[in-house]
Amino acid sequence: MILFSTLIALCLVESGSWVWVNVIRDNQLSRWEFRATQPEPYRNADYFNAQFLRESETFVNGRITDVVELEDFEGRYFNVQGGFRVTSDLPEKAQRRVLLFGGSTLFGQEVPDHLTIASYLQRMLIDSGQLWSVHNYGLPGMNASQQVMIMSSIPLQSGDIVIFYHGVNDIYYVVFGGAAGGWKAGVPNFRPIQKLSPLAKWMSRWHNRLKHYSSTADVALDIFDRSTPLTISDQATLTKGLDSSVREFSLAIKTGYKLAQKSNVDFIHYLQPTIFEMTEKSSYEEDLLNNYLETPPGIDVAFARGYPKLRDVSAALVSEGISFSDLSDALEGRHAHGEVFLDFCHINHVGNRLIAKRILDDLLTSPIQEKR
Repeated sequence: MILFSTLIALCLVESGSWVWVNVIRDNQLSRWEFRATQPEPYRNADYFNAQFLRESETFVNGRITDVVELEDFEGRYFNVQGGFRVTSDLPEKAQRRVLLFGGSTLFGQEVPDHLTIASYLQRMLIDSGQLWSVHNYGLPGMNASQQVMIMSSIPLQSGDIVIFYHGVNDIYYVVFGGAAGGWKAGVPNFRPIQKLSPLAKWMSRWHNRLKHYSSTADVALDIFDRSTPLTISDQATLTKGLDSSVREFSLAIKTGYKLAQKSNVDFIHYLQPTIFEMTEKSSYEEDLLNNYLETPPGIDVAFARGYPKLRDVSAALVSEGISFSDLSDALEGRHAHGEVFLDFCHINHVGNRLIAKRILDDLLTSPIQEKR
């Protein structure tokens, strides 16, 4: 009788799970599933096609040690040479170099080579009469400390301009992910699984074991995906992560600045925009924020608490001679051009153009422009 009752209960649970998964649940799309639907930021993009999507998803190959080390790739839309993304329209003879360091938003996996921030900035500089070459040293997942590691591996030349375009990964991995050193070997590159509650971990294991056989496994995955990590829900852990992020961010900026000074190189750093700083959000953007696969639960708290701290420490370092510009508002006028966000921080070609224009304006109106 007990066995029969147990079987009936399990059948009811499985039936209810099937109804939830197949009838009731609002299914969310993962990153590549979403982009394949040609969402609004890609609506009028002449480069959007099957080959673009295929290359975008597959051209990033390599390994992760203390930093990302990419294999070279040659494609129609995406090219990696010497481990870094190619910048289009480089002048044959450049008077100066602009070296860009950052994470995935600078790397630009969302757009073809000629539509990254670096390539837009390159064309804008040439159009303004500056024969400077722009080099993209952005790599997926890299935070400020890792940018310094990459910078130290690049031979600097007197007169170079080094630009750090960053902030997102210093919050995403250090605060939300709970990885003090950022994304390195052994650190999950999406969900901070090691920082989840025991229930969420159990749900993840349940899903992995039964996902081919049971709808309850999909419900378990829902619970896992909707779980806020302890890095956010536990106040002591959150405070520790914020303190670590600010400390390492500040140290990295100071170190990068000192490296630049030793080589007679100019140094500027920018706080990049995210959807969380936008004062007015469209219904499309609200939907992005409600997609727990694209915007993991708790990440809004990480940025709401962390970004003001990065902004404050950056402003304080100006007194030490370190040039800083806050680009958090650089996309406020985006809706005049349509939607630009593909998730909470990655943007399309229009967004990249707007960012490049702000950087160009800084370069042309600062004392840097006078140097030759």
